Amino acid sequence: MHPGIYKTVLHWIPEKSRVLDLGAGDGAFLARLIQTRQVTGEGVEKDSALVARCVERGLVVHQGDIADGLDQYGDRTFDFVLLLGTFQELVLPAEILREAFRVGREVVVAFTNFAHLRVRLQVLFQGRTPLTRSLPQPWYRTSNLHFLSIQDFQQFSRDLGVREAARAFFNARGAVRFLPNLRAEEAVSRLQADAISQRSVTTERGKTKNETYQI
Repeated sequence: MHPGIYKTVLHWIPEKSRVLDLGAGDGAFLARLIQTRQVTGEGVEKDSALVARCVERGLVVHQGDIADGLDQYGDRTFDFVLLLGTFQELVLPAEILREAFRVGREVVVAFTNFAHLRVRLQVLFQGRTPLTRSLPQPWYRTSNLHFLSIQDFQQFSRDLGVREAARAFFNARGAVRFLPNLRAEEAVSRLQADAISQRSVTTERGKTKNETYQI
């Protein structure tokens, strides 16, 4: 992700917050949060090698797939839940976002903008799945399952009953403030929700939980 995204998230999270990082990677950003913002943080990561790196950093990171749900955490355990760069890899992003709001008060999501100008031009003139700085892998190697735009995400949030309390956009030159859906390569949103209800949740592993979440 763009360095500006991490700086933005650092700015958004108050000191001594409780933070859950979903898809913690090697733990570098979680460690930075703990050091600079004095948060109480832990993470979830499915790659065992990356979990080992997190443990070496002294972090509390559990090995697991967030697609299976977050049953190990109680309601409102965290102030912030982070989905930085992993959102477009989820098979059922709406269900995971609902679960994130169950365990956290706010959710921060960062993703790649598939409507960036360079992406549009590659599709138009080359007729092929684009390769860019923010989309570096060919289609048969990428972990991305959803190729969404900034406008797609905003509509998704409205449909889910989620409010964007803050957002920021970036490209190779830095922050983007004009025509972000066309000019920004990556985006990050700070999400809040007064009420999200769900009658049943089917996890990405096929488990079904009949529950209602009032947030």
